[in-house]
Amino acid sequence: MADEGLDAVCSLEESPCEVETASASIEAIVANSTRVAESFVSRYYTAQDLDPQERPGPVQQLYAPTARVTWNGNPIAYADLPAFVQQMPKSAHEVQAFDCHPISGSANGAAPPSLVVTVSGQVAHGPNPTPSAGSINSKNFDQLPRVFSQSFILVYTGPGQGEDGYTIASDSFRFC
Repeated sequence: MADEGLDAVCSLEESPCEVETASASIEAIVANSTRVAESFVSRYYTAQDLDPQERPGPVQQLYAPTARVTWNGNPIAYADLPAFVQQMPKSAHEVQAFDCHPISGSANGAAPPSLVVTVSGQVAHGPNPTPSAGSINSKNFDQLPRVFSQSFILVYTGPGQGEDGYTIASDSFRFC
């Protein structure tokens, strides 16, 4: 058995090109995934921080029509996204950190991988543009920064679908 382990090590040493190629390929996937995630995070929060009346179109374009969206535990249907983001008060997001992990792409490796993107930061909201009568929350949180965490699954849907060909398949936002 000791010889089998030695043979495995020797066979790796005999074909370092295969190991280097696989390593370079993984490094390229990670580098591209990070570039896509960085671009996505910038686009997403820029769209979220638009004036409420301007926000619906740019935000909804980032999502796949089949996307699953959860905001603080409340599910939001794709068709309801424009109204939801329009009723949200003006916001200012400060992304403090994000991380990206590529997950499996197509079975034959021809398509780029899907991405898990996690973001943490702070957001300050202005006054609610559509205050509801008899709101159960009488506290005024206007302009106070709140810590948030948000997780996305981005899927590659092809050229012309979102920037870099990625759209949001899943989005979960939570105040911490």
